[in-house]
Amino acid sequence: MPQPLADPDFYRYDANHRFAAMYPLLARQIVDDFGITQGLCLDVGTGSAAVLIELAKITDLNLVGLDAQPEVLAMARENVARHALPPDRFRFLTADVTDIPLEDGSVDLLISRGSIPFWPDHTAAFAALYRVLAPGGAALVGCGFSRYQPIEEVRAMRPTWSGDGPKDERNAWKDDGYLPRVLDEAGVRGATVRRDPYGVWVEIRKP
Repeated sequence: MPQPLADPDFYRYDANHRFAAMYPLLARQIVDDFGITQGLCLDVGTGSAAVLIELAKITDLNLVGLDAQPEVLAMARENVARHALPPDRFRFLTADVTDIPLEDGSVDLLISRGSIPFWPDHTAAFAALYRVLAPGGAALVGCGFSRYQPIEEVRAMRPTWSGDGPKDERNAWKDDGYLPRVLDEAGVRGATVRRDPYGVWVEIRKP
């Protein structure tokens, strides 16, 4: 039986969501940066499916959201309906990031915002992401906000634990040298780690 969500408001994507101003801008940034508007898009750790929902509004992508929690995906489906989007453009999968039930090289655009701090095995996770990414495909994985936002807005949105406050184990993946080592161990090629006031992101353009 699905378990009740600890913070259901966080998974209800509407105009009152705490990041409502960010998601449309992040979707636009992704399209501008990678230029991928058709094919298959996978969102790992999709949560509310907010990024997929905003991409649906500005692209012709077929959209797949993956999350380990079925109760979260139930909220994601409700959010698709809330935004009056055709449900047949979306598919939701309950699975772990290290065991993605998609074929090798089947994903044209892969995104994952905010789930990386909770991955138990970063090397296995990046290997799985790279496996499903198509040659010529692109991925954006990390934590942060859109550079199209005013930086003051970003600072107000950022969770306390993710900033410059006390050390939190969820920030360990941001340590200098950690991501390049993990990406190398996972066999990922074409990756760039970007750090700026908006967040920490891994961009992958698969050869």
